[in-house]
Amino acid sequence: MNLGLVLECDTGGPDELVLTCLARRLRPSTSIVAVALGSKATVFTKGVEAAVKLAETDMCDLVLIVWDLKPLWLQVAAKDCLDEVAEMRKQLQPVSSDTRKKIRLICLTYELETWLIAEDRAVSAYLSKDAHKVNFKAPKDPASITDAKAFLNTTITKARGKQHRYVDYKEAIRLVKLWPDTNRVSEIDSFQRFSKLVTGQNKATFQQTGDACSDLVHQAAQMGKA
Repeated sequence: MNLGLVLECDTGGPDELVLTCLARRLRPSTSIVAVALGSKATVFTKGVEAAVKLAETDMCDLVLIVWDLKPLWLQVAAKDCLDEVAEMRKQLQPVSSDTRKKIRLICLTYELETWLIAEDRAVSAYLSKDAHKVNFKAPKDPASITDAKAFLNTTITKARGKQHRYVDYKEAIRLVKLWPDTNRVSEIDSFQRFSKLVTGQNKATFQQTGDACSDLVHQAAQMGKA
């Protein structure tokens, strides 16, 4: 399958690396083309145009437009993902039906880090050292944490000291590489939708280990040196 991703991050950003990694692990035969638009505002102004190009010119079988609910795009009207998805669907109405069928929307409540804090085994493994084991417990309802990025940052600071902070473009992919399976994160609606769209299965499991993402971890490390 040829998978297109339209994202709000910068090129090589955490969303691109994480979703690419997960697609590889869920469906190894997937070929992925990502378009990173740099901001949520641009996703809402140019996202449909980018998705149509991926579907019609790049011949992607499936195109996902993915963005975080936080911060709200419709500053007054938006209360949840339903409002923002409805806005994006309006923009898709003029698109031909054949192309529109290939384009799907995923709004993350509230952000990508919601998935990361749900997988507590990976966070524990990432933060642990031989001399100091960390036993991180995921929130009972990760999707209710309105600032999962800050939550994860606090977790890392407590485990490693005040000088350490969560660096999304470097650490998000490292955490996802450590996921042993999809059991924890499958409880989150947005991940369920992502995995079902990519695999066509209601309860998708990993078909590859985290080693399939080693090049992405290296890519993130190189970005950090730039």
